[in-house]
Amino acid sequence: MTRDTLDFASRSAVAWLFRSRNAESWIFRGAVTVLVILHGANWFFRYNGSFEGRPLSVEFGTAGAIPESLLLGLSGLCALLMAGAAGWAWTRYAAEQRRLSRKKVFVIEGRGLRDDDGSPLLAAVPETIPGTRVPYLLDLRQRKDGVLVEPGDLLRPVEAMKIWLHQMQKGNDRSDLTTVYGGLTAVPLTFLTGVLLDDEGDIVVMDWDRTSERWKSLNGPDDTMRFEVSGLEMAAGASEVVLAISVSYPILSDNLETTFAFPVIRMTMPDLQSSHWSKVKQAALADQFLGTLKQLEGLGVHRIHLVLAAPNSVVFNFGRRYDRRNVPAVTVYQFERAQDPRYPWGIEMPVAGVDSARVVYTTRSVPASP
Repeated sequence: MTRDTLDFASRSAVAWLFRSRNAESWIFRGAVTVLVILHGANWFFRYNGSFEGRPLSVEFGTAGAIPESLLLGLSGLCALLMAGAAGWAWTRYAAEQRRLSRKKVFVIEGRGLRDDDGSPLLAAVPETIPGTRVPYLLDLRQRKDGVLVEPGDLLRPVEAMKIWLHQMQKGNDRSDLTTVYGGLTAVPLTFLTGVLLDDEGDIVVMDWDRTSERWKSLNGPDDTMRFEVSGLEMAAGASEVVLAISVSYPILSDNLETTFAFPVIRMTMPDLQSSHWSKVKQAALADQFLGTLKQLEGLGVHRIHLVLAAPNSVVFNFGRRYDRRNVPAVTVYQFERAQDPRYPWGIEMPVAGVDSARVVYTTRSVPASP
């Protein structure tokens, strides 16, 4: 432990001395430079001896070039400047540590469909986000890999997460708090998590990269690709519709027909392989999503059956963008390829006047009569 502490202290001192660009580091470096010049100018060397049997005398230097009193005075002034700069640096460091001690980073990691611990989100939070890490595991697993047996039992943990976050935020300045979210949970539960966290300000969203098997930030470039919207004309006069959003996988009509008998509106990415690792792009897609909800509201739609094939971060950001007060009520469904109907259950999101979500179960769709 002592060796690690000394190593850290030495590395910090070197970084401050050679990399820091604040006033006290410049003063310290300037004083050291002056000392080197003063004593270098007063340097003296003399050698009296022999070389290959012959007497040799070598003498060079500038001994006494600077009066001793002046040398001592300037050396003392430099020493004082160095001590003052070091003290100033320590004061700044202590103040910065006090500031950082007030900052907190709430790291909410959702785990759901896979019954393993994997790589923790906490370890992947960028060091550029300052503050004490406070982890929260939103455990939505039911110890049955890939299947949620009782989805209704998982609503309470999501609501408890919101209560925990509010309790942790009490007594703190909001400017000192940051929330980081990342998850691998069922689509309806991810959307609900976003809905419940919609008023938490700017949240840093991360996602699991299946290719590199690690958590990543949404810091990629925006490729400007946006949704193509189709079928809105079918919503005229309908009180309920299906909104099928394809971001990463296609949503097949055959699967929808096992569950729904409503008009289908589609929002589809032109290229399902396009990157979603852009915060700017995801914000634009979320705006398109909200705009479509507003259009459906204007057409008289009262309930939207939402089917999403999208990465976790996209689903979460869509949940945050959902305006529960001014757009139709939304039920978000879970896709199960091996079941019939293919969308066996969904979660009705809380809307204006309704604080709690609820799980709804579906039955096989019966085609509407001609």
